[in-house]
Amino acid sequence: MVDEILDPWNSRPLDVHRWSDHPEVKVLVDGLWKKHFKDGKPNARGPKQKTSSKDQLRVLILDLYVAWKDDPDLCIGVSLSSNAWQAGSRYNALHISKKIIPVIDTLHDAGYLDKEGHQFWKTGHKLNRTTRIRASEKLQKLFRKAKFDYEDIGRAHGEEVIVC
Repeated sequence: MVDEILDPWNSRPLDVHRWSDHPEVKVLVDGLWKKHFKDGKPNARGPKQKTSSKDQLRVLILDLYVAWKDDPDLCIGVSLSSNAWQAGSRYNALHISKKIIPVIDTLHDAGYLDKEGHQFWKTGHKLNRTTRIRASEKLQKLFRKAKFDYEDIGRAHGEEVIVC
């Protein structure tokens, strides 16, 4: 069962720099992959993606896990527009591409994500927002069973570091 998101403003942007090579993270991601992603091959049309859809799933699952650990009601704001994922965009910083959109849709359809669609009133309006997602109770159960913890999740190699 998917729960309603009561406060979509309790959110932060998707962090595309989450990563972990912990073996239990691999077990969780592999289990979801085998169960819900049939062929796992990128679409033959268009440029070849630099990061596999399975690795994009890993980034998403890890960020959902961190958000859930921080606050079970915390949502992640993510654009489901293909245009937001173009080369050079904040989402594409670690080669996370628009191929993550069907990953999000598949997880939602399978009951692993609570999701509330974007809102657009007019350009520049303060109530405009991206789609919000968070770990559903079904995914939270997997998180509770997982044999890894917050400290096992780090940052991806090659993350741009800003020094002030």
